[in-house]
Amino acid sequence: MKKIIAVLLASAALVLAEYIPYDKAVEMLKSVKQSDFPNSNDVFILNKLDMLNKDCTGYETRETYRLVLNEEGKRDNSVFFYEDVNYDSLDVNSIKIIKVSGEVLDLDLKVLLKKQDAPGWSNIYSNDTKMYAGTLPNLEEGDIVFEKTTTYTKKAVMENNFFSTFSFEDYSSYVSDHYELNMPEEIQIYVHELNKKDIPYDHTKKVENGRVIYTWSKKNSQRLMWESGSEDWNFINHHIKITTVKDWETISRWYYGIVKPHMEPSEEMKAAAIEITADAKTREEKASKLFYWVARSVRYLGVDMEKNRPGFEPHDVKYTFDTRGGVCRDKAALLTAMLRLAGTGSDVILISSGSRLNPEAPMVWFNHAITVSYDDKGEPEFIFDPTDETTKDFLPKYEEDNSYLIASEKGETLRTTPVSPPEKNNSTINIYLKVNGDDAEGTVEMRVNGLADTITRSIFSNYSDHETKTFITRMISGINSGADVEDITYTDPKDFSGDIIVNARVKIPGIITRTDGHIFIPFIAPKLSIHFLYGSVMSTFGLNDRKFDFQMGGTYSMDTNIIMEFDSEISLISIPRTEDLDFMGFKTGLESKNDGKKLEVAYHFESSRIHFKKEDYLPLKLKLSALSSANNLYMIGTVGGENE
Repeated sequence: MKKIIAVLLASAALVLAEYIPYDKAVEMLKSVKQSDFPNSNDVFILNKLDMLNKDCTGYETRETYRLVLNEEGKRDNSVFFYEDVNYDSLDVNSIKIIKVSGEVLDLDLKVLLKKQDAPGWSNIYSNDTKMYAGTLPNLEEGDIVFEKTTTYTKKAVMENNFFSTFSFEDYSSYVSDHYELNMPEEIQIYVHELNKKDIPYDHTKKVENGRVIYTWSKKNSQRLMWESGSEDWNFINHHIKITTVKDWETISRWYYGIVKPHMEPSEEMKAAAIEITADAKTREEKASKLFYWVARSVRYLGVDMEKNRPGFEPHDVKYTFDTRGGVCRDKAALLTAMLRLAGTGSDVILISSGSRLNPEAPMVWFNHAITVSYDDKGEPEFIFDPTDETTKDFLPKYEEDNSYLIASEKGETLRTTPVSPPEKNNSTINIYLKVNGDDAEGTVEMRVNGLADTITRSIFSNYSDHETKTFITRMISGINSGADVEDITYTDPKDFSGDIIVNARVKIPGIITRTDGHIFIPFIAPKLSIHFLYGSVMSTFGLNDRKFDFQMGGTYSMDTNIIMEFDSEISLISIPRTEDLDFMGFKTGLESKNDGKKLEVAYHFESSRIHFKKEDYLPLKLKLSALSSANNLYMIGTVGGENE
């Protein structure tokens, strides 16, 4: 749900939005008690001012007051500030501690703060991001920490454009949170109010001397409690996004213009593209060969910085090809150029790796660059991430359901990477056991693909042989706690010709229990915890309740197939009843057959949905929790059809 404001909403002014000066802020915080904000370790007053020039450069002033409420807040004694020297310059103007005793400590910033490289939070790599960090001395409950900074924008990331956001609910508590945007009248802004809730806030607009001043404020807002697995912040928190860009097509064309000057191939590139795809007969085969070549032959590393739009602008593809090194945008541009040389249409993509963006609010809030290729109708066919050097898939499954924007000369709108069906993220475990007396021995085979393959391949690539076999032993031991695991073999993670396959021999002494002529066989089939990835899938359901909509990390399926051969006839076998689940995208199914000395059981589990409403949580958790009850069940039968 959204409310869009072109230039500004005229009706949103409720009360005069308020800037809190220093003396008043300190006085207000001194009167705050823990009981006023019972779920918080500290509470804030924040004033933020953006002052823009006509070209959307300018400066931002932040005044932050933090009251330490308890022992946990006292332990949070770090301060840190960031700047990207390509676009900003930062002045830390003041840091003070207003002690509970009334003493004011004006800290020496040259002593307190240490400057260090901070390559940043994103794969849009910039080694010119700097961090200034320090540790506050002797914080006490009741102390107030005051910080004032000014950040000067030397160059807008997207020239002549500005992006900002203000949230009406947050993961910190605020006595007051005030935002002021001061800009020339000729700048047009679009304000998108998203996920609107019944949360009061103040808003004003006034015009003075050819400038427009907009303000937003919230007061006495309680901290939101973060929930693991919750829906993207963009789609659950009440907030506004402010942008000077009317549509996504504008950003698409802008980024195309950034990339285009660097796409001229060399003769060596042309020859390499021909050689690499020489025996490829289809468009997919060509794409596959070029993708794996770029992913594995070009190292992911930072090189000399670009001069126009550092962090977004790729190096010349000839340079990346020759040096065999580059970051995401370099590898994406090189793959795009080589696909084009092989006769396949292709462009570079900006992607919000790990999240979705609000389609209503066009902003340059991407953190990664990858590649798209087109089918014979000019529609996106394959999406590639050549920075992931251990994935077998063109696009790692963890980058599905993410927002992306194609850099296009004609302009494209925001899209979402497609989600694979569960069978594309499948784990299959085949267990064969031969039972002699009460003991069993046999083999276990595990096959994984999709997300399971990507994660397993990454683990194996970073583990020693001993660590890998220990990891596999731990997984297989989930079949039976008494299992001895031997003769482990596994696919070389550098072999991308097929899925990861693990094989091992197992011995399970005492797997059969005998009582009053009956035999009891552990019901292994529904033990979904055998596969390590199942735990991360189900971690979403670890909370008692949810206050927000939630999401799964992806689709998933698992098949467990068991064959047990006995040394004597088994009759009257009883298989525990398990519910065949078909609920909100989750499905299970059990099949079994007993033929004299041979028992076969197959169990299937899948989850095909990603996004859920908070109201779905408890009914779904109740259904799924019932699955774990099968872990302690037994199959019951008699030997030879009669009691012993």
